Amino acid sequence: MKIAVIIAEFNPLHKGHEYLIQQTRALTDCTHIVVVQTGNFTQRGEPAIIEKHLRAESAVMCGIDAVLEMPTAYATSNAEVFAKAGVQIANVIPHASYLVFGVEDNNMAILKQIAYVKLKQSREFEKYIKIHLKAGLSYTAAQGEVIKKLLPKIPPTVITRILSGTNNNLAIEYLRELYRLRSSIQPIAVTRFKDEAKQTNTSALAIRDAYYAKNMSIEQFIPAKVLPFMMESIEKHPIKEMFESTILFNANNELDTKNTYDVTPDMAKMLRSRRPVTYQQLTTMPNKHFSTNQVKRVALHTTLGVTQKDIQFIYQNKHLPYTNLLAIRSDAHDLFNELTSIRITPVITHGNRNRPVMNKYYLRMRQIDQRANSLYEISCKQKFSQQPAYVVLNHDEPIDPIVNDQPIPDDEPAPTEDK
Repeated sequence: MKIAVIIAEFNPLHKGHEYLIQQTRALTDCTHIVVVQTGNFTQRGEPAIIEKHLRAESAVMCGIDAVLEMPTAYATSNAEVFAKAGVQIANVIPHASYLVFGVEDNNMAILKQIAYVKLKQSREFEKYIKIHLKAGLSYTAAQGEVIKKLLPKIPPTVITRILSGTNNNLAIEYLRELYRLRSSIQPIAVTRFKDEAKQTNTSALAIRDAYYAKNMSIEQFIPAKVLPFMMESIEKHPIKEMFESTILFNANNELDTKNTYDVTPDMAKMLRSRRPVTYQQLTTMPNKHFSTNQVKRVALHTTLGVTQKDIQFIYQNKHLPYTNLLAIRSDAHDLFNELTSIRITPVITHGNRNRPVMNKYYLRMRQIDQRANSLYEISCKQKFSQQPAYVVLNHDEPIDPIVNDQPIPDDEPAPTEDK
């Protein structure tokens, strides 16, 4: 068994994702593909347009073998934290041989150099970043200047181009975490899918905007094999006004500048002085020291109660306390057995005898996940199943993957951490 891992949001799954899945099969000798997917909220600090289990089910229908969930606290954080969580889950999957990701510039040598220098010269990196920030540069611009200084042999224009790509920056963070963990997983980069007829890259953001604005048909961007399922699922999307009102209220009244993760003094000062009364006002406050997505994440973390200490866990550890099984092929007995054999980061699913250690780390991440699920259901005005989707392909009869094990009662106590 050789497993390729993809870290993704699939918000929603589109033809670019289908291309990435196809390239993963073509470029590796993997026997299975496992996705580490975000939950009901994404890295932009927004609710996913489709509920997490439904997104995972569509991924399996499109060629993925199993989908695991990244805990909400990390799935809604900046690129560095997001990448750490995804790679830490990938690193504990048995037989994980490849990590496959999309990039705008497929120059693995330079991506690796940038990742390595950010890891090995982290002190110098942070020192120079602070100098440039004090000089008035944005964080993105400051990072570019520091990397140019630390890697003088790479042409500055090349570094600028690479750092301008969102997927490139995520790839750098994936590589940095692989280096930190001394992982044996081989990174594989795939150039983003381009619609040759339109000469444009398929974008999940553009699809979401088009759907909400009702100004373009989105069916053309969805893979044909999952189109009916996806269009039915997307009709259950969150009601933006309900979510935005909740977020706006908490950002104005509950912001804890000492504890809330990623909040800056400038951001807190601006929120107190402007007191936005619409979500658009909240997310379009101009400031060179923080981005729109950072404001969204801070507002969401205030609502979910994500603190600085919660995020510190991922820097203090090299593995997560658990991951949830969202979907799997119904006939993937071998893969199911391998995933449920993981002890260091147990997969939470009924029948798995490897139970998470009930320490502070686990309890905090579960609490945040539960708050996120509740907020999402309220925003959608409906409840969703919290059970994994066992996806039947090729019209086979449903198969229960747990055939040789007695399920553990839900009220059975889990082990506690030795103190």
